[in-house]
Amino acid sequence: MKKSKKSKKVGTVNLVTKNLNAFMTGMENSDMRQVVANLQAVIEYKEEELRIYRKKYKEDTGKERPDLTDNERRSMARKGKALNKLLLSLVGGSWSPQTVMGWYKTLIADKYNSVAPGQKKRGRKRIPKEVEDLIIKIAKENRNWGYKRVQETVVYLMKINISVDTVKRVMNRHGYFAPPDGRVNSDFNLFFDSHKNVLAACDFCTYELMTPSGLARRHILFFEDITTREVWCGGITKDPDGNFMAQVARNQVDFIDGKLNGFRYIIHDNDTLFSGRFTDILLGAGCKTKHTRPFCPEQNGYVESFVKTFKTECLDQLILTSDEQLRYVVKEFLLYYNHERPHSGLGGKLIDPWPQDDDGEIVMFSRLGGLLKSYRRVKQAA
Repeated sequence: MKKSKKSKKVGTVNLVTKNLNAFMTGMENSDMRQVVANLQAVIEYKEEELRIYRKKYKEDTGKERPDLTDNERRSMARKGKALNKLLLSLVGGSWSPQTVMGWYKTLIADKYNSVAPGQKKRGRKRIPKEVEDLIIKIAKENRNWGYKRVQETVVYLMKINISVDTVKRVMNRHGYFAPPDGRVNSDFNLFFDSHKNVLAACDFCTYELMTPSGLARRHILFFEDITTREVWCGGITKDPDGNFMAQVARNQVDFIDGKLNGFRYIIHDNDTLFSGRFTDILLGAGCKTKHTRPFCPEQNGYVESFVKTFKTECLDQLILTSDEQLRYVVKEFLLYYNHERPHSGLGGKLIDPWPQDDDGEIVMFSRLGGLLKSYRRVKQAA
């Protein structure tokens, strides 16, 4: 006698319930560590099985993965959505997490979009890419321009109607924020670019001498030509004061051999030493002082970079015990820095290289006992 469909369904439900009860009983009788280990073993088995399937599929079809229908993609996307991108990447499936999430967006989430097929999208119309590129170009090249000025320039060049708010949104999205008053908050780099041929910078470097009575600090004042990157020493002293700074200023603007002659501006930090007679003497020679903003050492980055180079490549490698030794080291390093050392800021070129014979042999030259090495071609005697 055949069993009815209803009795078959009841039997199936009873079997599933029985298996589930057995599984739950096993969980109660086992510790959680064993349960996790069993689940991990099941996962590893399924991974190995899937690996074999992939291998056989590639051998039979020559494809890495099968072509899925939209319904199959939709099914995978629903499962993948329950996981985050990290878990999907750990699974290491045939499709990347970005691909699975993309399926969810296009095949599932888009059904909640109220825009019908063929209907125009609602919302603000996107500006053409060439207009957006022009806005970014102008903002990048003119950091002190306001949003209104950029907008007026774009309207003039492109002959389109674009609002200031749109220009502001585009600039802010790319990291450009117009100053509230360009005349007051202009870009410091703009000052460099506008005056680089008549601009110098200065800063102090300190060093501790190892003397019989203990450590003795010395202050070294360096000047740098921003355009050529040439560096020279203005003086070395134990206690810099107004008299020392005034004498340094007189030396730098001396009528015969003053190194600052011809410079219109000199940049320095907010140290009180760069004031009083120092600034008055330089101003009398036509060189104005311009101090950086507080806590902005990058605005004097050229000479700051030199001080770091001088310390790491030279001073940190030596133990000096006298002022004579320090002066000799400073002189030797400046010769090396200005005439023998390549500079990345100059495209690998030297500031003022010594003359060399193009057809000569490459010879190594050293200073400070081999600490500073350089190379140039020298024609050998016959």
